[in-house]
Amino acid sequence: PYAAKGEGESKVVRKGNEVHVYMTSIRSHFSPDNIEGVKLGDEVYFHVTNLEQDWDVPHGFAIRGATTAELLIMPGATQTLKWVPDRVGVIPFYCTDFCSALHQEMQGYLRVSPANSNVELKYSLGETTPQ
Repeated sequence: PYAAKGEGESKVVRKGNEVHVYMTSIRSHFSPDNIEGVKLGDEVYFHVTNLEQDWDVPHGFAIRGATTAELLIMPGATQTLKWVPDRVGVIPFYCTDFCSALHQEMQGYLRVSPANSNVELKYSLGETTPQ
């Protein structure tokens, strides 16, 4: 139920203090790769779907500061990582499994705002200003 079957299905949804990120991974990017509006203390669930067509191209996913291990997502699969931010700031996330020559491009950023912030939940792909 958490799979995003194409980049067009990528989204970020708030349900109270839970934020669900429906993310896709494919050589060589995540979608979305810029997220803001997450608040300190939110429970963030990254539902990452690997869209690769080749059976031997898994992708990894990790976010800095997570207290759990990273994900390893096989082609066609969706895995979920729960993360609770413990500080305000810009937090990187990245692929942890070498997938191609452009592996180091598989990264993104999530901005965490103070708990009482009014920053709107926004996300984008490959843009410096979220939509």
